[in-house]
Amino acid sequence: MTFYGIFHITILCILSSELIHWLDLASNAESDKLGLSILWGTYALFVIILGIWKKNKYLRIGAIGLFGITLIKLFLYDIAYLTTIAKTIVFVSLGVLLLIISFLYNKYKGKIFEEDAIEEETV
Repeated sequence: MTFYGIFHITILCILSSELIHWLDLASNAESDKLGLSILWGTYALFVIILGIWKKNKYLRIGAIGLFGITLIKLFLYDIAYLTTIAKTIVFVSLGVLLLIISFLYNKYKGKIFEEDAIEEETV
């Protein structure tokens, strides 16, 4: 499980670095806060989907943690520096991602909780 955590943190760091680099090349350095928040939220959604598909509890928990960090970053750091339009875009996009995550958890809750019950029986 440690390998998956290190692997996904490395992938996220590489993706974040590439996003910042491409925004700098496009002379759009001010929108890196907006882009990083959306990238991290989208990556958290991807990891949750992967965790549900692979039936891996730790991936899902890590992705929810990443989404929480993204929301904390949004409220403590991004709000002070973004324009009103950028704030609206970030809040709406992260809200949509949160709704998708909630839908996936409700749709596959039988599969998720069945896995947790099997895991508890073996312990």
